[in-house]
Amino acid sequence: MASGFDTAPIFGEDASATRFSQYQSLRNPSIVLAHFGFRLAAILSYVFANLFFSSFIIQFLIILFLLSADFWTVKNITGRLLVGLRWWNFVDGEGKNHWKFECSQDPNRYDDFERKIFWFALVLGPAMWCMLVLIAFFTLKWEWMVVAFLGLVMNGANLYGYLRCKWNSTEELTNYLSRMAFLSMLTRSAKQPPQPHKPAEVA
Repeated sequence: MASGFDTAPIFGEDASATRFSQYQSLRNPSIVLAHFGFRLAAILSYVFANLFFSSFIIQFLIILFLLSADFWTVKNITGRLLVGLRWWNFVDGEGKNHWKFECSQDPNRYDDFERKIFWFALVLGPAMWCMLVLIAFFTLKWEWMVVAFLGLVMNGANLYGYLRCKWNSTEELTNYLSRMAFLSMLTRSAKQPPQPHKPAEVA
């Protein structure tokens, strides 16, 4: 098998055809598109809202609709079909709120590439909204900070729900994140070149 250095780079129409063939090779291309579509549309509507509408109320309603559509789609459709995870909550007869987290018993049914796309978009959404919250805060645009915070909450809720689907408890999730942070620090320190030893000066 030829290595990446042996293969010729792809440019122009061949590159477009390759990307199109990769999209066609997905098991659920329309589901993957929906997973990205509403999320990306909400962020773009937030960033470019002033170019199309002068009324803040109209801008807010459009962004809220896109955020709600993204939340419902990711929670009820894309997570179940792309990675075999599902979470929801219900209120029992006594008024108590219960959260349920489910994971498929056969993860091999789901495509590995689609799984990576799912988690990438799931993490990218809250990260983008967090950045927009900070930008609105430092530029003193309080009304837009509220909108961005709403996006952060709705995207973050789906991220938390699906993380809990993979780990049975908050403690397991915390331990996993701590372990990943520790391994990341070890990897970073191992890549740093050793500092040259300076000989002691003779008086």
